[in-house]
Amino acid sequence: MSSSNLIRLSGLAAVGAGVLLVISELLYLVVGLGTTLSAETAASGSYLFQQLLFLLAGILLLGGLVGFYASQSENLGTLGLVGFLVAFLGTTLTMGAFWDSTFTPPALAEEYPALVEAGPPPFIEFGITVSFVLLTLGWLLFGLAVLRARVYPRVVAVLLMVGAVLAFFPLPFSTVVFGLAVAWMGFTLLMGRGEAAQRPARVS
Repeated sequence: MSSSNLIRLSGLAAVGAGVLLVISELLYLVVGLGTTLSAETAASGSYLFQQLLFLLAGILLLGGLVGFYASQSENLGTLGLVGFLVAFLGTTLTMGAFWDSTFTPPALAEEYPALVEAGPPPFIEFGITVSFVLLTLGWLLFGLAVLRARVYPRVVAVLLMVGAVLAFFPLPFSTVVFGLAVAWMGFTLLMGRGEAAQRPARVS
């Protein structure tokens, strides 16, 4: 498979990630908008389905991120490289949080409901916070590099940065803007308009 086709495939992964993030967030209307997870909610099929979508979105997001960077690595410069590395690390670590929220609460809900409603221990909470800090920082830097290099429409770069900041907050619908920006960039890449054919000036 040619590198061009691989990049388009990563664009498809990004579209999938963005769409799944938006759908997952909209499912809060079914699962419930409370900030505290109840054992009853954790044991429901709608909760498990939502969290599986979040987990799949995270997996596809990594593929999309690689394509975003590989298609424009020369134009994104040092800032883009740093943003890519931090975003990749943060996204990978956050997938661990997604995996935990997908399988741990449903497993505990029936036998140990009090543990579900108590929330994670402070040390795990700290690890989750660090993961989301890295995710937010990485995608914010990457979005800034995209904005400076002008390799995508300015509005999508701004949406990516705003979405990255909003995604840090553990609230319903907090990743909708981020998901829309990722899907938009992925569609651009899928259509072949995000590849480094035009070669704008390199950003250092």
